[in-house]
Amino acid sequence: MTLTLTRPATAPGTAPAVPRRSPSADPWHWAVTGACLLAVLAAATSLNGVVEPWTWLAPVVGTLVPVLVAMAATRALRLGSIITALVGVLALIGSLTAQFFPRQSILGVVPGPGTSLELQRLLAQAEETVVSQVAPVLPSAGIFLIVCAALGLIAIVVDLFSTTLRMPAASGLALITVMISPAVVKPTGVGMFAFITTVLAFLLLLAVAQWRGNRLASGGARASSGFAGRSAMIGAAALAVAVVLPMFVPGFTSGAFPQGARLNLWGNATGLNPAVTLGNDLRNPTGFGRIAYSTNADTPVYLRAVTLEDFSGRRWEPDERRGEREAGVEEIGTETGAPAAGAGTEQVFTRITTQSYASPWLLSPYAPVGVSNLAGSWAWDPANLSILATDGGSTARQEYLVETRSAALTREGLGAIGPSDSESVPAIFSELPDDTPEIVRTRTDEITGEYVNPYDKAMAIQNYLRGPEFTYSVEAPVEGGYDGSGMDVMARFLDSKSGYCVHYAGTMAVMARAAGIPSRVAVGYTPGSPTGDTEEGPDGTELNEFVVDSRNAHAWPELYFEGIGWVQFEPTPSRGVVPTYAQRAFSPVGPRADDSDALNPGSLPRVGAEAEASAEPSDAAAGGPGAGPQNEASPGAGAAALGGIALLALVPLLLRTARTRSRRRTVAVADVSAVDGAATAAWAETTEIAGDYGHPLDETDTPRTFAARLTREADLAGEPAESLARLRNAYEHEEYAERIPAADGAIPPGRRFGAGGTGGSARLARPSAPRWDDVDTVTRALRRGSPWSTRVKARLFPQSLLNGFRSGSRRG
Repeated sequence: MTLTLTRPATAPGTAPAVPRRSPSADPWHWAVTGACLLAVLAAATSLNGVVEPWTWLAPVVGTLVPVLVAMAATRALRLGSIITALVGVLALIGSLTAQFFPRQSILGVVPGPGTSLELQRLLAQAEETVVSQVAPVLPSAGIFLIVCAALGLIAIVVDLFSTTLRMPAASGLALITVMISPAVVKPTGVGMFAFITTVLAFLLLLAVAQWRGNRLASGGARASSGFAGRSAMIGAAALAVAVVLPMFVPGFTSGAFPQGARLNLWGNATGLNPAVTLGNDLRNPTGFGRIAYSTNADTPVYLRAVTLEDFSGRRWEPDERRGEREAGVEEIGTETGAPAAGAGTEQVFTRITTQSYASPWLLSPYAPVGVSNLAGSWAWDPANLSILATDGGSTARQEYLVETRSAALTREGLGAIGPSDSESVPAIFSELPDDTPEIVRTRTDEITGEYVNPYDKAMAIQNYLRGPEFTYSVEAPVEGGYDGSGMDVMARFLDSKSGYCVHYAGTMAVMARAAGIPSRVAVGYTPGSPTGDTEEGPDGTELNEFVVDSRNAHAWPELYFEGIGWVQFEPTPSRGVVPTYAQRAFSPVGPRADDSDALNPGSLPRVGAEAEASAEPSDAAAGGPGAGPQNEASPGAGAAALGGIALLALVPLLLRTARTRSRRRTVAVADVSAVDGAATAAWAETTEIAGDYGHPLDETDTPRTFAARLTREADLAGEPAESLARLRNAYEHEEYAERIPAADGAIPPGRRFGAGGTGGSARLARPSAPRWDDVDTVTRALRRGSPWSTRVKARLFPQSLLNGFRSGSRRG
């Protein structure tokens, strides 16, 4: 009896046709939608540091899940792409309504009466948070509303591109938009964790979308492989570029992308954030927000915008006190607790050109008595002489003239002043919150406990902070997690002894209050750098020009002295100019706490102490405007960078090795039990190894033509050739035999090739299970016949990661 097996007529070297599934019958879109959810959540991790870490997670998940599930369900019902997008938008509105407008809603998800008013309130709350708080901002309904709405829209776009339009790569642009805000706001940029997480999630989205596309193209049959490896290869290359490129690009200070220099989308148009977000400005390697001013002052002047006096809460913010402000700034009255300007005061004129600096708080030297040529509506605060726009205006593109008057201060005069009356200034300038850390009080007692006069206490605190134990650093607070303001921040600064002006000024102000001296923190700019130009001022006076920018952003303490008013100190080392009355050489002017004649502040003679020969280094002496300690590359950092590059170079090798091990396990299992796919795994490994060594599988190759060509090109003979023939034979039977249809009289599936059918001696013997030893034999032969350069390339940069084996196709 002769048994003849026939197969459908197909083009030479091609696999039998597989029925295609209708594109509308697509259950795999759910997987793509799930990958979209993960990708958006991964990109949202960059918001940690913009808002309090992970506080956004619950409301964001509560927004994204209903939106994406609704879109996937609509897609499953085959209602069309336009309906799917519309349902996504409606689901977003419903989820936002349920979370943020439950009292104004109808049935919990439909916006009802009062929703628009509540929306305006929440948006105003969010705007106030952005303007007045330092990142990370505290959780609030307004901020979460904006975050959830933005991420919801981005999720809709990502899902439409990845699932409906089948353009998953384009969805990466939407994911980038999530990271724009962190890149602008956070001092370290997006952050390496968020960057890598987003990249991995995006690669997963690409892989799942490709898998779905292959399933649709093959009608639900086994999908093509290789796209996961290609995605990993692309990701590894992108990560390598992201790490290496910043080393050769000017403008990056330290660290690898996405750290280093922060992104500045807004160009130079910016203003000083009064919430003391000065660290971001100081860490920017290029100054922005240029301001020019000309003054006839004999000493450099600080430009002051606002003061912070409420030290309660997790963030220190300025109090606008709009109800207490006086309208009009042409004539400014006397500050609360300060004497009226009279004889002995110095009159100074300062003309300020703001250019691109935009802020609702007006810059002015202290203490202003009048401002002229100022556009807009402005009002001044009697409590601190800050000037605020009341009509929504700003300082942008303004040129105005400020007249100030200040008394000439001396060490002797300040040292003769006793403690101030508690009624002289509002209580807000003296209060310490109940949660003031103990280290603040104890450290203050250690430093000032032996002194009585406010001036001696103030100088003791300033000299302590300017001492050798403390170092100036704009990076240490970020690395230590105490960047910003607040009592906890000041306590951690006292413990770590490293920070920048916000920490020095805030700590001195807090310690001054603990020592019984009213205080506040002023925010503005140090004197900057002279340009050498002059211009004519009022009454023919000569005004010398200076320029400042964001690198001069600064904070300093002002302490109150009875009968004098508010006096500036400078505790921050290597920043600004220390006033002559507060220079470092110090011996107590007044008595110590244990002196018997403590009631007479001037009873003890001064020890011969002379002022320092020169003031503390100015901005220019310290290396330019706003210059702080310069970061220098260390050998350890270079070694770490080289190690990172080496690890990235090994990524293709590791991925290729993992794929080989997976296939080896599949073949090993087939040795003890019948497992489908073992022969395919062995053949796939063989063809990919051949491609790595310069013998790629062509699109037109069948298993037989490829084996014949490889044997010829690689000069395989003997055992390697026999191993290759066994691998090819096993793959042909596994891949093609099961596709032969059972015609009349043919052996039914599962009974052919030695399955015990009724063919008698005519049964075809099924090849033995594939052996991995055959794969190793072919691999060794290819390696021996290749030059060393090809061997290195095959190991470290295997082409098979980009052009992997595809089963079920004419490629064999």
